[in-house]
Amino acid sequence: MSDIEYRLFDPKEDFVFKMIFGIEENKSILISLLNSILKGRPYINDVTLENTEISKIFKDGKSSRLDILATDDNGIKYDIEMQCRKTKDIINRTLYYASKSFAKDLKKNEDYNKSRVISIWIFGENITERIEPISEALMTFQPNQRDKYGIMTDNIRIIYLELNKYIVSDENIKYKLSKWVDFLKDPINLNKDTVEDKDIDKARKTLEYISTSKEERLIIEKIVEGRNDFYSANTIAREEGKEEGLKEGKIEIAKNMLKLNIDVNIISQSTGLSVNEIENLKN
Repeated sequence: MSDIEYRLFDPKEDFVFKMIFGIEENKSILISLLNSILKGRPYINDVTLENTEISKIFKDGKSSRLDILATDDNGIKYDIEMQCRKTKDIINRTLYYASKSFAKDLKKNEDYNKSRVISIWIFGENITERIEPISEALMTFQPNQRDKYGIMTDNIRIIYLELNKYIVSDENIKYKLSKWVDFLKDPINLNKDTVEDKDIDKARKTLEYISTSKEERLIIEKIVEGRNDFYSANTIAREEGKEEGLKEGKIEIAKNMLKLNIDVNIISQSTGLSVNEIENLKN
């Protein structure tokens, strides 16, 4: 095993995932990943990468930053989120992101049917009690005395891929999704068929680059360090009932990252603070 393999970052970290799949020159491998999950419902020929910032609608509302947002040639939007760890209220967050993406481009008096969103969440840990690794959620009508179960709309679809439940084997490695799961779960010890796939090879070369580039590595290591500090502080604060201390912990991490001249957008992704909040810390 080479030195490079030992230094590979985890592609399940959301900022690493975005650096692999969320850049224009790697659009082809994003399409490959999406098609492997969607299995023709629909089949994607091309996508346009979009701004991932979703502004809050109300003054006191939440703003969001998606991992990857893309629109295909049929106008369907795809919100692709990599969630390495299970966090509080994750299911409700998936609903929130999907609904915000649905409403993002609707203009006054516009037909609601024009907005179609497929929100895809890839989880590094088990999230649901379901057995199969892929689950899809739709808005539905529940059966009652005189009505059967029915789909209310399929204009908002939420798809979960729980990586731990997907077993990569010699029997299923011929499938593209198996190869992508193989790469995401363990990019170092890949199956021979996975290594020979041109799309996986392109993704792995990108991962090797960001893992060995001094500039990229410094940024990612600081993000990982900051997040580990945050998760630790978050756990302690919750155990001690000190919710008010969580924001202070985020601010301290952001200040340390600013000292290293790390981009404010990256700091925002790492800490959850808004870009404006981080800019104010410079004063």
